[in-house]
Amino acid sequence: MRIIIHYTLLLIAVLVVACKKEGEQLNLQNGVFKTNALTVSSTAVVLTPATENDTVIVFSWSAADYGKEAIVTYTLQLATDTSGAWANARSLTIGNNILRYAFTGKDLNNLLNAMGVAPGAANNIIARVKADVPQFNGAASTMTSVYTNVTVPKITSYALSLYVPGDYQGWSPATAPQLAPVEGRAGLYEGYVYMAGSGIHYFKYTNAPDWNHTNYGDGGSGTFNTDGAAAGLSVPDGGYYYLTANMNTNTWTATRTTWGILGDATPGSWDTDTQLSYDETNQVWKVTANMKQNGSFKFRANNAWALDFGVDNSGNLKYADNPFLGYTAGLNNLTVPSDGNYSITLDLHVPGKYTYILKKN
Repeated sequence: MRIIIHYTLLLIAVLVVACKKEGEQLNLQNGVFKTNALTVSSTAVVLTPATENDTVIVFSWSAADYGKEAIVTYTLQLATDTSGAWANARSLTIGNNILRYAFTGKDLNNLLNAMGVAPGAANNIIARVKADVPQFNGAASTMTSVYTNVTVPKITSYALSLYVPGDYQGWSPATAPQLAPVEGRAGLYEGYVYMAGSGIHYFKYTNAPDWNHTNYGDGGSGTFNTDGAAAGLSVPDGGYYYLTANMNTNTWTATRTTWGILGDATPGSWDTDTQLSYDETNQVWKVTANMKQNGSFKFRANNAWALDFGVDNSGNLKYADNPFLGYTAGLNNLTVPSDGNYSITLDLHVPGKYTYILKKN
């Protein structure tokens, strides 16, 4: 009988302790960070390709206090403007009970480009850390998020051209053609590359004119892989390609193009494209055609309204339709000043700086 009583008392004691521990787990207080919990390793950072693999800045913070030990998920938030209540901030989930985050130069530069930060200038980057206590089943916290103080380091990012070395030019980044960053569209790059010869061609993108920095190979399904041992990107045949890269989504495209003119100022009016021929030596597209003053025309690729150019009010070539960049409203068609025979040249070999020449013969 005494043994049974002792066993019963022991069982009751275990249950009481278990209930006490469970009660303690549920009895968390609202969280709070101490004053100036968030610190930064540097208040002024200048990013360069030479330091892309270095740790360039470290954000550190003290643990949020919930009165009891708790599993806390921390999120680092970066913004350029908080007038919208941090609505446009970029949030990086750091993980549970981790109290620091170190950026490499490459990762920070890519992030700032994706945020639309102007390269080449010192920009105020506003940072804070958010703390949450997730539920045991992984559901969102029922407790109110708490935030650290704000830090505002000045960071200068840089815009990179992407080089396109490949088998068509001897795999030499130093002499490779380039894709240029799209103005006002952070993380987007585009340009034209001619790959002579027939059959499949392999190439890669590099963010410097060498193999010592980041290079982008095939990640499958139109994506990049930054593993230096990754296979090359490829196109099925030689030709003149419109290449794009989206560093925000790590995706790329290659569209083989031929070019022509179409419009009621051209021999084929709006029904038939007048084809241009590619001059490999001068890297331009050319045609000689009889043109009409009383009409207009556009340059377009592949006999379709998918990739084509109009001109802005200053006469500069601008994409009207572009599957990568979208539609641009308000552009004008091109015209010639008088009837006659013209030598027409379309020059797309300098990425982002496309030009044309209309010369009357």
